[in-house]
Amino acid sequence: MTVGNTTRSPLREVAATPHALYLLGTALVGRLPTAMATIAIVQLVRLQGGSFELAGLMTAAYIVAQAVGAPALGRWIDRVGQSVVLLVTGIGGAAAFVGMAYSAAALPALAVVCSALGGLLTPPLEPALRSLWPRLVREGEPLKAAFSLDAGAQELVFITGPLLTVLGISAFGATGNVLFCAALGLGGTLAFAANKVSRESRGLQLDGTAHVSPMRSGAFRRVVVFQFGVGVPLGALVIAVTAVGEQRGLEWFAGWALAANAVGALIGATVTAVRPFKRTPEVLLPICGFLLGVGYLPLAIPGLAAPLWLALAVVAGLMLPPTLGQVFDLVHRTSPVASLNEANAWAVSALNVGAATGTVVGGIIAGLGGAASISLTILMAVGFTWALSLVLVRRRFLSTAPSALK
Repeated sequence: MTVGNTTRSPLREVAATPHALYLLGTALVGRLPTAMATIAIVQLVRLQGGSFELAGLMTAAYIVAQAVGAPALGRWIDRVGQSVVLLVTGIGGAAAFVGMAYSAAALPALAVVCSALGGLLTPPLEPALRSLWPRLVREGEPLKAAFSLDAGAQELVFITGPLLTVLGISAFGATGNVLFCAALGLGGTLAFAANKVSRESRGLQLDGTAHVSPMRSGAFRRVVVFQFGVGVPLGALVIAVTAVGEQRGLEWFAGWALAANAVGALIGATVTAVRPFKRTPEVLLPICGFLLGVGYLPLAIPGLAAPLWLALAVVAGLMLPPTLGQVFDLVHRTSPVASLNEANAWAVSALNVGAATGTVVGGIIAGLGGAASISLTILMAVGFTWALSLVLVRRRFLSTAPSALK
């Protein structure tokens, strides 16, 4: 473990740690296709003359396969180390995107299969990076700052991804844009895997350690369920801003509102990276979950002017990185070291499934029509987050000392 100068601020210590910014940067590039894929797939199908039904099917196949595959890939990393898994998924995932690009119009059945393979073989860069932070920076405030920086960087992916999709389609066309996604994912993944820290990350099978699934821990399962609740507002917000834009005839509104929400998240990430919380994540997580819901509540007020809606979307994003930072810290605390990649992958999948649930349920509510449906969509999402914060997370997380879990 690299121990920085303790007189530095936690964020500066993380930034000065060898390999830290390189791994963060290459992981972000490799993860860009995740933020680009849904828009890129829809545009690919439509601009090649395909139906909305095919676009929806391909997008759903990608998202579901991604959620299913992440824990399995995390477990594979825990068994054999990062290098093999990242190489296989980097090359395989890129090949699946190429297959999508050239089959969407001519061979729709093959395109759906390629979409599913693209999701299944999404390089597990997010859990891989998260499992390396405890090796790179010391425990305490520097590790908390690293997790906050990671959460904030995640927002950059979802700000940059849609913008790159627009630029990619303008520069290369819909088919070329999907190939552009493939190149970004492959390049970022190979660059991450080439780093010394990632290469030297050994799997438990190589060390002769028996596999212990993190899901056997009740404390960890509660973290996963809570993470599902964090994801629901993210998906519901997509529906809400789309409905607001359609009802008011503002084509630009949805994109700007989501960008405003991501800006709020960046602000929250920066503040908590500079000044990490002092208290333990066991104490902070239910508080963060409650405040996350509070931030979304004003968006349920009917008749908000568009500029005020955008300002409140910034406020709604503030608590996401602090909340995710506590989740990352608790995953680290409640998971066996030998299963840390799988544990982080479960947390990622839980967030994605929560977001998908928010989108589906929000879409059903929004289908009722009227301004009240937008309010109900937001209230539904807040209810999920609060319920899982106050009912599940209020219990004591650790029934055994952290050392026993390690």
